[in-house]
Amino acid sequence: MLAHVLRRALRSLWENLSLNLVATGVITAALMLGGVYLSVMVNLDAIVERWDRDVHISAYFFPDVSVDRRFAVKDELSMMRGVDQVHYVSEADARRFLEERVSDIGPVLDELGDDVLPASLEITLRPGYTGPAEIAAFAEQIQGPDFEDIEYGQEWVQRFNTFLGLLQVLGVVMGSLIFVAAVFLVGNTMHLVAYARRAELETMKLVGATWGFVAAPFLIEGALQGLIASALAIGGVYAVHELIVVRLQGALQLALGDNTLRFLPVTWQIGLAVAGLVLGLVGCWTAIRRFWSAAP
Repeated sequence: MLAHVLRRALRSLWENLSLNLVATGVITAALMLGGVYLSVMVNLDAIVERWDRDVHISAYFFPDVSVDRRFAVKDELSMMRGVDQVHYVSEADARRFLEERVSDIGPVLDELGDDVLPASLEITLRPGYTGPAEIAAFAEQIQGPDFEDIEYGQEWVQRFNTFLGLLQVLGVVMGSLIFVAAVFLVGNTMHLVAYARRAELETMKLVGATWGFVAAPFLIEGALQGLIASALAIGGVYAVHELIVVRLQGALQLALGDNTLRFLPVTWQIGLAVAGLVLGLVGCWTAIRRFWSAAP
C-alpha cells in the first residue's frame, strides 16, 4: 500500500514537473528569506554578547592630577567590589594608541597640544556587574575631583539591544506574512496539479475512494517538495554566508574580534527543514481539500 502511494506521488512529481518546480521554488525562496534573517540575528546576537563581555569604563583624569595620585586612585578602584582589573593609560600611551590606528594624526596632535589626550583609567568589571544599571551605578560611585569625565559604552549596547528587539518583532511579522503567502502560492500550484488530474480524481471519488487514499500521494508530494526546498534553501543561505564572510570579514573584525561570522547552528537548520516540510504539507492539504470538496 505504501509503495503504491509512493509510486503515485513520484509519478505525479514527474508528470507535472514544471508546476512542482514552481511550488518547490516558492518554498525555497520563503525558506531562504527566513534563513538569511536567522543568520543575521545569530551574528548580531554574537556581536552583542562580545560587547557585553568587553564593556569597560574609561575615567579621564584632570591634567593637574599628579602621577602619584593617579596610581593611588588606581589602587583604590582595584579594591572595589565588582572590579576585575584597572589599567592606567598615560598621555603618551593614549597618543601612541591613536597614532597606531590613525595614520598621519601626529601633526594634528602636535598642533592641538599636550593636553588633548588626557591620562585615564580603563576599568573592566567582572561578569555579573556589566548590566546597564550596575555600570551606571559604578560610574556614579567613582565620580570625584580627580576625574574630568567618565565614559562607558553600555548605552550603545542598550541601543543595539533595542534595535535587535525591534528587528525580532519585525522578523516575526514578516515571517508570518511570508509563511501565509508561501502556503497560498503552494496551495494554488498544487490545485493546478489536482485540476490537471481532475478526471482521475473525480472517477476515484465516484467509485468510493476515501479522502485519505486520494490525498496521501499529494501529501507525500508536498513533503518531498518541502524537503528538497529545505536542502536548496540551506545551501543558498550557506552560499550567501560564505560570500559575506569573504567580502565583509575584515570590515567586521572590530565588532567580532577573533571570531568569524557564524553559520546557522544545526538546530536552526533542522528548524528550516521542518518548516519546509510543514509548508509543503499544508499547501498540498489545502489544495486537495478544496478540490475534493468541489468535486461531484
